[in-house]
Amino acid sequence: MERRAAVRYAWLIRATLTAVLGGAAFAQGHDTVVLVVGAKSDVTALSSVEVRKLFMGLTVMSGGRALHALRNDSDPRLDQIFLQNIVSMSDVTYERQVLGLALRQGREPPPTVHSEKALLRVLAYDPAAVSFAWSADVAGNADVKVIRVLWHE
Repeated sequence: MERRAAVRYAWLIRATLTAVLGGAAFAQGHDTVVLVVGAKSDVTALSSVEVRKLFMGLTVMSGGRALHALRNDSDPRLDQIFLQNIVSMSDVTYERQVLGLALRQGREPPPTVHSEKALLRVLAYDPAAVSFAWSADVAGNADVKVIRVLWHE
């Protein structure tokens, strides 16, 4: 009889945790970070290595044109995903690497954009600009196009 009560209690705990954690995931939604360019850009695909190089400030060519990255820090969580999943570095390490390239090779670090509106304006205007954003923020926007999914929760 005691074992049956323990099994029921364990099942109740699991069911409660599933409901709570499932509810939290549902409340956050399934977030997706996408690589975006302007609608007029001729860029159709970039590999993970090219994306990382681009955000490190290195030269990446597409269609005979040098691309340049825009770092989107409009959301702290988005910036964290950028550091962990796109460049695979901590904030301090990333800043050191970019500064080192600037000092050794004279390369400019990728400029940072602080709002989604500003990011979308620059992407719509500049066909060589590449950035990342939440998929929900660019969905249905005719001024930008999604190149690939970079991260999905």
